[in-house]
Amino acid sequence: MKGMLTLTIITQRATSLNYGENIGNVSILKKLSLGDNSQITYVSDKALKYEMRKKGKEEKGWKLLDEKVKEVIENKRNKGKLDVDSFGKELIKNYEEFDLFGGLLTNLKGADGKKLELSYGDSVKRTAPVKVTYAYSISKFQGDMDFMNNIDAYNRYIKHIEQKEKQDIPQSEQHSAHYYYTIAIDLDRIGVWEGENQSEDVFSSNPIEKANRVKALLDIVRTLSRQIKGRWENLSPIFVIGGIYEIKNPFFVGCIGAKETEDGKLILDTARLIDCMNLIPEGERENTLCGILSGYFANEQEIRENLQCKSVGEVFEELKKKVEEVYAVSKA
Repeated sequence: MKGMLTLTIITQRATSLNYGENIGNVSILKKLSLGDNSQITYVSDKALKYEMRKKGKEEKGWKLLDEKVKEVIENKRNKGKLDVDSFGKELIKNYEEFDLFGGLLTNLKGADGKKLELSYGDSVKRTAPVKVTYAYSISKFQGDMDFMNNIDAYNRYIKHIEQKEKQDIPQSEQHSAHYYYTIAIDLDRIGVWEGENQSEDVFSSNPIEKANRVKALLDIVRTLSRQIKGRWENLSPIFVIGGIYEIKNPFFVGCIGAKETEDGKLILDTARLIDCMNLIPEGERENTLCGILSGYFANEQEIRENLQCKSVGEVFEELKKKVEEVYAVSKA
């Protein structure tokens, strides 16, 4: 068993990362209410995975599921029936998105538009080996609003094109905060198709492909960003804790206790993290790595000493080497 790679991350400060439904001309941030009736903002797991997939395509050459999947379906048909296992293995082999983040394909149709009969079941599905939690803000939402307009563009052309007598003024909620989230990667399931009656390693003869996919994902998380409403927001880590464990548990989910000081720095509860670390079986505890970026924490020295922190970059590079060892493709 190869186990799980899990990381809990605190991001750079970012602003207004995920909006829900609009109410009139007001854009509402996604929020959760706490027990004291205060609110924090969050970024959904789907928004985070969207940015990871997009970055994978742009920077790592990942293939994402698109209309060409229909060609794969036609190639895998046999006498009007689709072999689910053969189709699933083909998707894992050729589409990093399907391998890492899974998918559910229902109501499959052939070139003639008729619904396909499947070799078993009523869909082709893959449970994601890569799980991502919501990203929660460390500071609380204070109800800030932004009244937006683009009077320059309005005066130059919008009022003439749309024949408006006055410009509409939209509003949007604003919140600037550090966020924290957890990613967990089931290393045993990367590149493995799990059918109804069989489980097959698609890359049994090429384990380096599995290692490369996981390492590429680590690179993406290390420099994650988000584009929203005309802005680039940096979601790269300023703090990270986790490692590769045989026991599959995202040990540090819910273990981040942090608050913001008046000068904008963070105070991190190291005792809470140590208690969480002590829940890891003793033989696995030494696998934990911790990384910190200088200048962001008011109690930085305490964090470095109590958690034996390295730099964030060192943690990611060490994890990439450990991934190579797990898949027995180490260059050492």
